Amino acid sequence: MSNLGVSLVSFLLQENKNKIEKKQPIEVYRGNKNKKNKKLFFIRDRDHGKSVPKHYANEYFGRPQRKIYIPYGTIFSSIIFLSGVIYICLFSSFFRIKNIIIVNNEVLLEGDMVRFLEERNIKDKNLFLLKTEQVRTALKDYYKRIDDVRVYKVFPAKIKIKVQEKPSSIVWQTGELKYILDNSGHVISNIEEDVKMPKVIDLSGLIVESGKQIVTKNFIDFVNTADESLKKRFGLNVLMYTIEQTTYNLKAHISNENKTGFYIVFDTSIDVVEQLDKLVKVYQQGDEPKEYIILSVDGRVIVK
Repeated sequence: MSNLGVSLVSFLLQENKNKIEKKQPIEVYRGNKNKKNKKLFFIRDRDHGKSVPKHYANEYFGRPQRKIYIPYGTIFSSIIFLSGVIYICLFSSFFRIKNIIIVNNEVLLEGDMVRFLEERNIKDKNLFLLKTEQVRTALKDYYKRIDDVRVYKVFPAKIKIKVQEKPSSIVWQTGELKYILDNSGHVISNIEEDVKMPKVIDLSGLIVESGKQIVTKNFIDFVNTADESLKKRFGLNVLMYTIEQTTYNLKAHISNENKTGFYIVFDTSIDVVEQLDKLVKVYQQGDEPKEYIILSVDGRVIVK
């Protein structure tokens, strides 16, 4: 055999020795075994290793698994940090509700609604623990006038409540005839049955025509606001409202436990909130009216 043939055979034998059989165990690269660190590690599959020598992998087995090391100090610090964040969010006074804002209300008074929520411990409650759906349900169940309500969390310590009220209307009675007025004071239609709306009786007996405006929108809003507050804020049993020669002088007739009753006189040209605040002072002083309370006098309250 010639020297060329011998060289070719030797070259082929050397190539076969370098190849790794499928069933032959593969050596796994472990890195530097002498390096000992107090770390927590996770094993992650690695298909395309770049830092591992090529002779530790082949086309069948891919790259060896890679260990990801996390120092125990880092883990401990992360736990302390997360614990601090949770404490601040749930137990710190920074996120306790300090302000309640009511928007889009027309007849319902903001002060009455805020007081209602404060009585149910909404204020000072943690903002993260507040369940907005419970607040929404409580408001709709208590204020029948509310058609829809949205509760928004405003960080760090505020809630915003957007109210959509049902259209204002009243029952207007002249003699034995009853009519429904819309929120602008126009006559919609006459009715015979009793409905759950404020009822205003016109003692002057003026003739009412369908479709005509007999009172202003401000009067409608005043009656609805006063009626809602007298019933919800003061817990009074309002029977009816009466007017005589003018709509500026409005009487709210109240039935008490003794069934003797009394009436409250409002001036519809003066802010209703101002007059209701004067009524609050009457009850705070412990005065018990037997005949009337007059709120329409500027700067004074007359109780008898």
